[in-house]
Amino acid sequence: MNQEILDLKLKGYCCSQMIMEMGLRRLDKGNEDLVAAMAGLCDGMWSGRVCGILSAAICLLYLADPKEASQGLVDELTEWFEDAFQYTDCQDLMEGNPLNKVEKCPMMLEATFQKVEELLEWD
Repeated sequence: MNQEILDLKLKGYCCSQMIMEMGLRRLDKGNEDLVAAMAGLCDGMWSGRVCGILSAAICLLYLADPKEASQGLVDELTEWFEDAFQYTDCQDLMEGNPLNKVEKCPMMLEATFQKVEELLEWD
């Protein structure tokens, strides 16, 4: 998956776009408009708020299985994310260090996508 993340980054995708594009691929779907719209979630909605990785992963859960998403998967993912990374807000996750975007985000993205795969029972 690291190569997939790198390839998407080289295409200019932000974290939220990468989560959705990877999810769409797993669902055998394509939706360029949806992936483009996910840019609105980048960098904590461009304000350092809720991490784009988490918010896009929640959107992906609803896209893949709306019923299960609303019946606990979102809570489970959010709790896992906070336990794994201590925070849910981008500004807290980045700790004021721009290098964290390069060092932490790919690892967080990969781990979060793996958690989504687990929650959705994707093989």
